Amino acid sequence: METSEFLDTVDRIHGDAHDRGLYFLTAQDQRLRERRIRVHDRDVVSFSSCSYLGLEHHPALVAGVVDAVERYGTQFSSSRGYVSAPPYAELEALLDRIFDGHVLVTSTTTLGHQSAIPVLLTERDAMVMDHQVHHSIQVAARLAQAGGARTSLVRHGELEKAVDEVRRLSRTCDRVWFAVDGVFSMYGDLAPVPLLREVLSVADNVWLYVDDAHGMSWAGRHGRGSFLSRMPMHDRLVLGTSLNKAFSAGGGCIVFPDRATRERVLRCGGAHVFSGPLQPPMLGAAIASAHLHLSDEIIGYQRALRSRVDQCHALVDELDLPLLDRNESPILFFRTGLPQVAFDLSRRLLDDGYYVTPSTYPSVPLRRSGIRFSVTAAHSAEQVEDALRALAAHLPAALATEGVSRADLDEGFRGTLPRAAHLRALPRPEAPPPADDRAPAVALVLERRERIDALDPAEWDRMLGTAGSCSHAALELAEAVFQPGGAPEDDWRFTYLVVRDPQGRPVAATFFTTMLSKDDMLMRDEVSRAVEARRARDPYFLTSRILTMGSGFSEGNHLFLDRTGPWQRALDMLLDAAVDLQEEHDAAALLLRDLPTGDDALDRIIHARGFVRIPMFDSHRLVLDWQDEAQWHHRLSRRKRQHIQQIAAQSVHVRREVYGAGAGRVPAEALLDRLYQMYRAVSSRKLRLNVFPLPRHLLRALCDSPAWELVTVHLDPAAGGPADGRPVAWYAAHHHAGHYAPFLCGLDYDYVFEHGAYRAMIYQVVQRARQLGATEVHLGMDADLEKERFGSERRGNSVYLQARDHYNGALLQEIVAEVGLERRAG
Repeated sequence: METSEFLDTVDRIHGDAHDRGLYFLTAQDQRLRERRIRVHDRDVVSFSSCSYLGLEHHPALVAGVVDAVERYGTQFSSSRGYVSAPPYAELEALLDRIFDGHVLVTSTTTLGHQSAIPVLLTERDAMVMDHQVHHSIQVAARLAQAGGARTSLVRHGELEKAVDEVRRLSRTCDRVWFAVDGVFSMYGDLAPVPLLREVLSVADNVWLYVDDAHGMSWAGRHGRGSFLSRMPMHDRLVLGTSLNKAFSAGGGCIVFPDRATRERVLRCGGAHVFSGPLQPPMLGAAIASAHLHLSDEIIGYQRALRSRVDQCHALVDELDLPLLDRNESPILFFRTGLPQVAFDLSRRLLDDGYYVTPSTYPSVPLRRSGIRFSVTAAHSAEQVEDALRALAAHLPAALATEGVSRADLDEGFRGTLPRAAHLRALPRPEAPPPADDRAPAVALVLERRERIDALDPAEWDRMLGTAGSCSHAALELAEAVFQPGGAPEDDWRFTYLVVRDPQGRPVAATFFTTMLSKDDMLMRDEVSRAVEARRARDPYFLTSRILTMGSGFSEGNHLFLDRTGPWQRALDMLLDAAVDLQEEHDAAALLLRDLPTGDDALDRIIHARGFVRIPMFDSHRLVLDWQDEAQWHHRLSRRKRQHIQQIAAQSVHVRREVYGAGAGRVPAEALLDRLYQMYRAVSSRKLRLNVFPLPRHLLRALCDSPAWELVTVHLDPAAGGPADGRPVAWYAAHHHAGHYAPFLCGLDYDYVFEHGAYRAMIYQVVQRARQLGATEVHLGMDADLEKERFGSERRGNSVYLQARDHYNGALLQEIVAEVGLERRAG
């Protein structure tokens, strides 16, 4: 997904939450106390705070702010590179005692990472990151990458693979870092300490970098944090944490194992030197909080919070709530799967007087959304119990609204955590889905078939025969060609779905293919070029098995909907079946392809199911409703008319040869070899839609199918064509019911630019379609300018994507960053 597409997706999801009154709120209170806030003109109990110990109103911290303001003013506006405000020295000395390390206070935790990591990593070093490590660390790592450091990612659910990756890098790098969160901010799971010890044992040049911002204060001696309570400070560990959140002051800090490293980051950390300092009021609060942490008083707050967390776990067991992970963290993540379920449940709770935070993309994968429920020591036992009972009461209806079962949640979150999650499967909620008021409540039946010959050819062709190359005969050919036994990318599995009304009439239909796909399929060509360079060493780098609507050998809208019937519910049934297929076939992603842009009703339904919409190439169609070529030319603009007339004049030097079952001719094997070479010359250049090349034996199969024909285009040697008469272009076209659809082609690039082989081929496509009596030509995607010159109509297309997790996407973004750095350097 490109940056613009990512931003559009985030904007849409966050806009939806905002419209529901859940995101980007402003508390209306004149005075804040405990955990009540006022939003939407009503008081609610908030379970969104990260102030886990509730120290923000502690008299000592308030007094610390007042004292610092009176002594030093509201700000001390000087870079720490020149002079620091007086309280800094006292605060860092206190924090040294808390952590038993060497502490550098930073304006924020994020700026702390951006100060430390680019100094800790040089061009001789590398950092391996948990792909769900906090975004601030990933941004800082890219800064180090710009300086020449190497970075790589390991999937959060497969952290054990970090051991091998670190070992590999340790052989060639001066120092290798492994970066994780001590407490993961959304799911609330804890870094697996035994694995981290194993990583450190790989080699003496291996270090850990840990962000424990959400673990600070509520655990450990002197409140030094959850991570250090489970793994003491190590001489090859650097830890970043927050002085906000449970510490209840401001800023952040980085803890180093030695004074020299701390001083080097102090002197060289650009974000630290050139950013504004932490101001006196918050320095005063931090000093007061540090004194409290060094006293026994902190233990009472920790015990109070632990009591609330234990209470939550007891209620989770009693109410059978879908908790993702059980541990001592005050962050409880309740699984909902789809964002719409999270939003619906959150809104129901808000209406009951409880504000919780729905967590969805991009913080977590779309289908692994949920409710982030943060409990604090400031919550009363009654507030906790009432809120969780309300959540349990509303959950079945929220799940049922989208037809999600607890079994679906268990399957959807499989492999989310780096160790077995404590998931309990429950039956489908008894609450029935709400009645569909968009159409009569007729009983619909889903029919599933694994082979196209199990479906009536005439009925299938009426539904999808003219959608690109999806006729019954064309799919028979695809099934015969793409079978197990060859290359992994040619091993496809087809599934056909039809939803019927009680009379057996189809209301919705489509087909899906499970196949291997390149993860950079829709990225810009310079990114795919960088990925392909890596595939020279590993042909299946950044590839995934996906479930796609249509197949890799079809193009166009593969979705039939009879909108005179209950099509919305029929579509829901198709999408439910697709999700089941994805799980059954263990596909990493589900793709709905080539759907029309601008169909708002369709878009709303698919978006509500947790899909990300990605703009696709426009497609081109040419309606052949003119009587002769003169009438065609007359309809074009002057410039387009001149263009076509020039091509028409040159066509006297061009001839076409038709092969296939309909023509009664089959090319010789030598010619097929030549045509395949020309196809590969085109496909290897089309990195903007980067897919695996189709196999050579497909060309022979095309010639045996009644649905296809193969056409070669030849340029007269007298007009500069090849002396041996070999083709300069060719295409394979699907033809059915008056629709003519070229799908793949080949070019001799020696004749493309000077002799216009591509334009000549398009002209021959139109002429051949007219010869067959076709009424419409599907000219496919890409090459917009050339196709529009022929008078084609552009139609917008969208792809809808739903991925299990973001790991391969995160890897791809690392390459995007590398490409951007190379471009700037160039």
